[in-house]
Amino acid sequence: MTPSPCRDRPVKLRHDERGSVLIEFALLAPVFLTLLIGAVQVGLHMQNANAVRNLASDGARFAVVQYQRERHSPTEVIETWIRSEGVGGKYNLNTDRLGVTVTEQSPSRIAGSIEMKIRVTYSAPDFLAFVPGDVLELQYERPVFLLAPS
Repeated sequence: MTPSPCRDRPVKLRHDERGSVLIEFALLAPVFLTLLIGAVQVGLHMQNANAVRNLASDGARFAVVQYQRERHSPTEVIETWIRSEGVGGKYNLNTDRLGVTVTEQSPSRIAGSIEMKIRVTYSAPDFLAFVPGDVLELQYERPVFLLAPS
């Protein structure tokens, strides 16, 4: 008697490994893609954090130079300058996500000076919306001391 082909088929399929690589790739590809996009997002967050810090420092520098030239440095002028610098090629930040506040602190911690606080906030974009977690809010504060007019 010859064995029937239907009875031998399950035994052959159990040892057949064709297509297993495709199934393994289909299971692991989303994990690898998520890791790759996550690495890119971490790099962008680092760039954004450096941009926010440097933007606040440049704003403080602008306030000091502007005050030395004109003997006044209104907070609105500093805020506008920081916001306009933040969208340029040097920092590459999105205006809708950028927040800038400049407040005059009184009393000043240094006698005979005007103290201002520059605060720059930025809501970093999230490329992994399907991964649970909060939106990263970057913020940096920097004091500025200007000589009081005598």
